[in-house]
Amino acid sequence: MQYSRQRANARNQPTWIAFVLLALCVLLAGCGGGNTSGGTSKQLASKQVLIFPDVGIRDPSQLDPSQGPDSNSAQVVSMIFSGLVRADKNLQVLPNQATWQISNGGKTYTFTIDPNVKFSNGMPVTAQDYVYTWTRALLPQVGSSIAAFFEGNIVGASAVNSGKVKTLAGVKALSAHTLQVTLTRPTPYFLEELTTSLFDPLNHTLVDKYGQKNWTQHISAGAGTGPFMVKSWDHNVKMTFVPNPYYYGPKTKLTEVDMPFVVDPSTAYKAFSASQYSLIWKLTPQDQQKAQAQSGFTRQSLLQSDLLFFDNTKAPFNNLAVRQAFAYAIDKATLAHAIFKDAVTPAQTIIPPGMPGYQPNYPGIPYNRAKAKQLFTSVYPNASKVPPITFTYPNSQITPDEAAALQQMWQEALGVQVKMNAMDLATYNALTAKFEVPFGFTQWGADFPDPYDWLTLNLLSTAPNNDGQWHNAQFDHLCALAETQSGNTRIQTYNQAEQIAISDVGWLPLDHQAMAAVIPSWMHGVTLNGNGLYFGDWSNVYLLQH
Repeated sequence: MQYSRQRANARNQPTWIAFVLLALCVLLAGCGGGNTSGGTSKQLASKQVLIFPDVGIRDPSQLDPSQGPDSNSAQVVSMIFSGLVRADKNLQVLPNQATWQISNGGKTYTFTIDPNVKFSNGMPVTAQDYVYTWTRALLPQVGSSIAAFFEGNIVGASAVNSGKVKTLAGVKALSAHTLQVTLTRPTPYFLEELTTSLFDPLNHTLVDKYGQKNWTQHISAGAGTGPFMVKSWDHNVKMTFVPNPYYYGPKTKLTEVDMPFVVDPSTAYKAFSASQYSLIWKLTPQDQQKAQAQSGFTRQSLLQSDLLFFDNTKAPFNNLAVRQAFAYAIDKATLAHAIFKDAVTPAQTIIPPGMPGYQPNYPGIPYNRAKAKQLFTSVYPNASKVPPITFTYPNSQITPDEAAALQQMWQEALGVQVKMNAMDLATYNALTAKFEVPFGFTQWGADFPDPYDWLTLNLLSTAPNNDGQWHNAQFDHLCALAETQSGNTRIQTYNQAEQIAISDVGWLPLDHQAMAAVIPSWMHGVTLNGNGLYFGDWSNVYLLQH
């Protein structure tokens, strides 16, 4: 799940789930948890309206699932759309709209779709809707940055994505409610991929009527099959949702969800403290200090990393020594303690704890001011010859304190004044999509628990998410090799690839993130998991008298 230019299981599920739970407990033991089961003996509140702020945005920037919505937009997308499968709290795959059988040595998946599934305007969903949706995402005119990678192992995907054909050979509607998918090779994480919104069925009549680019501005008209539909969208203010009357699953008790958009997390916390919201999430480290005493405070380590990237095509960052110098200059432990109040873990790796392929003993590029200075002066012995350097970042993801600390570290270690350029997330996403950020920031969270989602999807030479246009032939080779392997051999190959990406500074990891929230005891059915807020199937989400 990409979070800056953004858009949420493994091969051996029992092993990976146990690993996740152990890692999460070790990292942030002792923190409270959201209320998921308590209070069921209490009476329901007479007014079942959830006021749920979307913290960190001015307005949803991307509601087309094919485009990989950022984490804030994904909150909206997850309410409107749903698909063949879903992930539970521990990110294990569960049936949702369909059951399945696997054959042909793991290369053919046959899905039987529930005939009760309908779009929110009452139109029945058929296997052909899935054929349409998955094919559409690959079309060149749609311009999806993720479809080629998520659908890459489906027979015929590359031909559609290159514009050679408009028929996705590997996806067929055998009947109205039978969908057959044929892969080029066994892909053990294929079902995990299907938990992403890219694969959720779209109502083609909406796209046909309003066009490939504009249909999301009319998203209330039966767009998806999720538990809610959009009642109104007051741009830059809020969205209002009501239950989807045709929803196939257990119905929610909520009558409405109001979602105000709040750019500044501290402003959102103040509004929550003034009883304007039902719950609050994305608390800043400073606000966490105050919120820890509140009933319902909870904090959860995430399958998410904060990272920096550099434009490898232009000076000064086309030089490895300069990229490494910037990495050696960062005191990650001080950032985690002084700025984040120990609410995050300093990161030496790209892949976070709890993910298959995490390397807990890999040292990465440690803080070393002397080494940083040596490397930098080897390229620029005269500081006056250094080209102007600007660090651009979304102000909802990097606080002024963190930005100032990074700026000071680079100044003290390298003797260069880095200009800081903060902007709103939507503007930032638009710039990174065009590769117009020479030195920037990204957050990446797990779409599904596999190294492919971190390394191949973001740092392969051909990856559209490769914001710094970093190219390394050995890294590309190892990623390709890993996808022909299985088990521990595959993970070890990805370990080698990740070490190259870190030492060559394709990405510079800063920290592994956590999320803090206050979920009052009268707010039932909401909790946190490795991907952030978790609402389950929404039928268990309701308000108790308070």
